[in-house]
Amino acid sequence: MKHLLTRRTFLSASCISVAGVLSAAEEEIVASLGIPMRQEPLAFEFDALEPYLDAATLKLHYTRHHGEIFDKLSATLHPLNLSIGNLTSLMPNLRDLVLPTDPRKSVVRMGGPPQTLSAETQHDIRVYGGAHINHTAFWRFLAPAGSGPAGPEGKVAEAIIRDFGGINEFKTAFTEAALKHFGSGWAFLVYRPDGKLVITTTRNEDNPLMTDIVELGQRGRFILCLDLWEHSYYLKYRNDRKKYIEAWWNVVNWKFVARTYTVVTNKVRV
Repeated sequence: MKHLLTRRTFLSASCISVAGVLSAAEEEIVASLGIPMRQEPLAFEFDALEPYLDAATLKLHYTRHHGEIFDKLSATLHPLNLSIGNLTSLMPNLRDLVLPTDPRKSVVRMGGPPQTLSAETQHDIRVYGGAHINHTAFWRFLAPAGSGPAGPEGKVAEAIIRDFGGINEFKTAFTEAALKHFGSGWAFLVYRPDGKLVITTTRNEDNPLMTDIVELGQRGRFILCLDLWEHSYYLKYRNDRKKYIEAWWNVVNWKFVARTYTVVTNKVRV
């Protein structure tokens, strides 16, 4: 499998096979949480989140908006002749991505710096790749009301209480951040490299994995996300984002939040 690399890791590409052996024990977790180059089927029917999130919006959101985003991402990556196993690997250092050598080319370029992606391609990976990651995660963090825990439990609950003062305080802070965010974007609960949980929002399709784009204190691996684009709620809630957020809390998949927190705190790459 070929990968896009950053200049920092270009010379160390020969170590990939060794790293793969060392991480073999983690493969099952990586496979279950990584973002594949396909649109995953939903884990529930379109009407399963009623009355909080309506079937008509979910169907339009998943089939049209996410579907079109994935098609554009595929069209962006196809000319690069790359096989991407986990899309999150492209998000850090987007501006520094380089192409690996293509052994199928009849003329091999010798010497000189690695071949970088065009600014247009980098932009498209940022937009469509970010959107595919964000949407895939958004669907995973949803579950029918009553099908799982009503709130965070276990280690993730302890971390939320530690960093926000309580579960209700966290929900209030997350809701306020989402309401204050102007325009389209996303709200995230992020596990930072220093182990602290923070709430952040991003514009358009950016996410906290994009280390060369988001602010230092907001970077990390998110364990919960909320779509703030109007197409997520306009059919049912019109422009009332507050009612949408209040309804969304009823269908958060807290079991998956706990699972994701376990993965990120074990430092597994996903």
